[in-house]
Amino acid sequence: MTLLFNPGKHEYRVNGVHFPSVTEILSEMGFIDRTWFTEDGRLRGKLTHQIIHWHLTGELDEETIDPVLRPYFDAWLQFEKDTGFAPEITEKPFANKTYHFAGTPDCIGCLNGHNAILDVKTGAIQPWVSLQLAAYEILAKHPSLERFSLQLTREGKYKLTQHEDRSDRQVFLAALACYWWKKNNNIK
Repeated sequence: MTLLFNPGKHEYRVNGVHFPSVTEILSEMGFIDRTWFTEDGRLRGKLTHQIIHWHLTGELDEETIDPVLRPYFDAWLQFEKDTGFAPEITEKPFANKTYHFAGTPDCIGCLNGHNAILDVKTGAIQPWVSLQLAAYEILAKHPSLERFSLQLTREGKYKLTQHEDRSDRQVFLAALACYWWKKNNNIK
């Protein structure tokens, strides 16, 4: 299986065939309300993710961090210090041929001594994030990952939330089935 991810288009292709992303599925099924999304917020989140990724891969020059983004990175550093989070995988695209979808979890690693999947947000944590994490758990083929969202704030603080409802997996798979039913029947 050859997975190609085009970050500019946020598009996944497996052997040349389009695979919808987790956020595409959740958006089209009405779980994500983009009313409050702004271009500034999208860019802030994207750049913060890149800073954290470069930090985790040892490629970050901290002197280059924009002062507006520095508090978000400081919050990440405090999170690492407080929890001892040890990443194993960061920003790696995955695809699932059985269910025909793809996505890129932010981090998979060890958190407080447990295998965990982590989604980082620079805005408020919305209820659909639990479904997003369940989808990433499916993609990682690791059903016993503990799922967490990490909210980083402009004040340099963080809030770690565990998502423990195991029915999130079934809800995401139901949304995915509805997504494909609508696509296969040309329903907008």
